[in-house]
Amino acid sequence: MDNSLMQLKHAADSWSTSEVRSITHKHMWTIRGFSQLECRYLETSAKIKDISNDECRLQAPPSNQPSSSSSGLPELPDITFRIRLHPQGNKESNKDFTFFQCFTNQSTSNPQPTFRAKFKFSVHNQRGDETATTVYSGTQQLHGYFEYIRRELLISHVQPADDLHICLNITITFDTVTKSSQNVRSVAPELPKPIEVTKDLENLYRSGKHADFTFVVEGRELKAHKAILSARSPVFAAMMEPHTAESQNSRVVLQDIDYEVVQALLYYIYTGTCTNMGVHALEILAAAERYSLPGLKNLAEAAMRSGLAADTVCKHLAHADLYNMTEFKKEAIKFICMNANAVINSEGFHMLTKQNPGLIADIMSTLVNDRHASSGCFPRDGSLEPSSKRARMTETNL
Repeated sequence: MDNSLMQLKHAADSWSTSEVRSITHKHMWTIRGFSQLECRYLETSAKIKDISNDECRLQAPPSNQPSSSSSGLPELPDITFRIRLHPQGNKESNKDFTFFQCFTNQSTSNPQPTFRAKFKFSVHNQRGDETATTVYSGTQQLHGYFEYIRRELLISHVQPADDLHICLNITITFDTVTKSSQNVRSVAPELPKPIEVTKDLENLYRSGKHADFTFVVEGRELKAHKAILSARSPVFAAMMEPHTAESQNSRVVLQDIDYEVVQALLYYIYTGTCTNMGVHALEILAAAERYSLPGLKNLAEAAMRSGLAADTVCKHLAHADLYNMTEFKKEAIKFICMNANAVINSEGFHMLTKQNPGLIADIMSTLVNDRHASSGCFPRDGSLEPSSKRARMTETNL
């Protein structure tokens, strides 16, 4: 807030604030083996939670000072949006189209604040390329928001991985809220924000100022601070004990790890993020395990999960087994089962057969168990109908 405006506010005995509150939410839905779907529709949901009052409580004045409201603006309701994919329409006349639908079942009698929502779908393949969809703009009254695309075009777009990534952007605008407050002459100082601390530590790492420890990797040096290393990793904390050679020399030579991996590891230690995961996800995973950094391990696992492909999944599966990544191991085995023809012919599968026969047994067991499993799809009901010209639909409702 500008200083002059702050002075005006402090001079007032009371004030009111009106705010048009809006929330933007992005939801991503990944469907593997899209071309094999034969069900009426698939459904998932996105729950949107208002976090503004959590921030208000963190920044609230001390309890011994008067305030017209203990939690800032009134809390907004949690809203759940239902998202549906209709892979082959829902009857013979529209089977050549794939539909995307979003709607909510909130009751109109709900006493909570009302809202308006806007939606936009974007459809991507495994490489991140987007293909255009058409917004339904017909006159028929349908439940929710719709976009659609010709099915054969979508199947061609997601090949060869056959992974469909649907991104839904939701913008929700609530009714205007007004709050009033009495002036508090003794205002508590604003609390520091975590993002400011992270930015300061990132600047400290990049500048190398006051660094008192050196990593030597592939003949190059990386500067760091003993106190920060010790605080973030129990392995580094043990290394910095006064009796160790590394602590006495204030340096360590790493001969079995890449320079880029150590750079990414140190960046995570200072910032809690890893922006250079790239092709080093497996190596970063090993480094995170080695130096007891579970948060970095989770980031590496997420990168591995999003990058599953027929030529890499076996190598990822072996690492998941080695580092006890139970959920990711299940997902990798499921991916192999769904893409068996492509995976079995890969070099990674031959290496897995030689080096990890136990994992091959797990894959075969899953294939057998899945043979009679249900598809998880929903039964058919209702209908959707795109027209050939202006995206109009028939009078048959969903």
